[in-house]
Amino acid sequence: MGRSKRCASLPATPSAPATSWWSSNSAGDRRTRPPCPGPTIDRVRFSEPFRRAPVARVIPDSKPSLSVVFPVFNGVGWIGRSLQKVDAAIAAFPFSSAEIIVVDDGSTDDTIREVESTEISIPLRIERQANKGRFLARRRGLDQATGDFLLFIDTRVFLDENAFAYVGPFLDDPDSQVWTADVHAQTQGNPIARFWKAIEHVAWRKYHNDPRHLRYGLDEFDYYPKGTTALLCPTDLMRAAYDAFTPTVADFSKINDDTALLRYVAERQPINIGPGYRCTYHARSTFKAFLKHANHRGSVLIDGYLHPGARFAKAIVVVLVASPFGLLVAALWPLPTIAAAVAGAVGAGVIAKERGAETADAAVLAGLSIPFGIAYLGGMWKGVFSRFALRFATRKTAASAA
Repeated sequence: MGRSKRCASLPATPSAPATSWWSSNSAGDRRTRPPCPGPTIDRVRFSEPFRRAPVARVIPDSKPSLSVVFPVFNGVGWIGRSLQKVDAAIAAFPFSSAEIIVVDDGSTDDTIREVESTEISIPLRIERQANKGRFLARRRGLDQATGDFLLFIDTRVFLDENAFAYVGPFLDDPDSQVWTADVHAQTQGNPIARFWKAIEHVAWRKYHNDPRHLRYGLDEFDYYPKGTTALLCPTDLMRAAYDAFTPTVADFSKINDDTALLRYVAERQPINIGPGYRCTYHARSTFKAFLKHANHRGSVLIDGYLHPGARFAKAIVVVLVASPFGLLVAALWPLPTIAAAVAGAVGAGVIAKERGAETADAAVLAGLSIPFGIAYLGGMWKGVFSRFALRFATRKTAASAA
């Protein structure tokens, strides 16, 4: 089925404060109640109805409650400021109640001391565990969450002060309860951030070349930005997503939680994104951290996209099949291989520029493409081996049980 869009123009946000939006319109007065406020929404047509999960619905004449979950590992210098940004955003919309749950994933620095010394108005509690990775840290926080809605947010992310004021009036609409943030990378003085910005722009150019409020489901899932960097959704829906999750690798630190969980969510409720719900991401700036992150991204690509029907599945298979031959060619003809790699890197920068990336971002993409490619390919193979290791262990366990 071809993809098509159906747009609906919505009125401007009411001039009355957010409290009156929630309190002045009762559930029994739907006929006189205005539609959800906001800008024009692009809605992708879905090929089949959503399979609704048993999520907690928000009654229109009530204010929802919010739980914020921060997974953190060695977040000194960032966690305090990120907490304050969330605190300010919550203050801009009248949630009935709010709580912040910081899950310390085995930090070895003064992360906890910084959390405890940060002054915020929202009640906060700390959960501690041995280092198990972000996926399980979030699960720990989710288990403790009591709010109607859940915000997953990362340590190096600063939520915009008006983020909740923007999305709040939408939240009584089941089609507007899941929000992934419009993430802006802080690139000043950080060429590494420019590289990731260029990659994201090319991958999700259907949004970044024309930022606007839109909703999408599984049909367009692989073509629009998504992630748990600053994800807002009904708490019970995320619990259902975790309960339904089946790991494809043995090491939970390599699980692509962004993709696996959100596929479940998108099958049941559309995902919203728009410039009004935004955050700023502060990427790590060292070359060593860049290579480590590139390697990790290669592993989670296998976890999230190496399955039939995924946008990148065929390309992944081609790269994996061709890479051993590429190594052989490099060993036999090193200089021509280097020349070809440089030409490919320059070509990547040109393509990024043609597809809407800023000139400076495209230039950094070209400059870092070769080391990125090496680290990324290594991560892809690591992800493949992890997948086979889990399958082998599962079969061995099943055979022993039989």
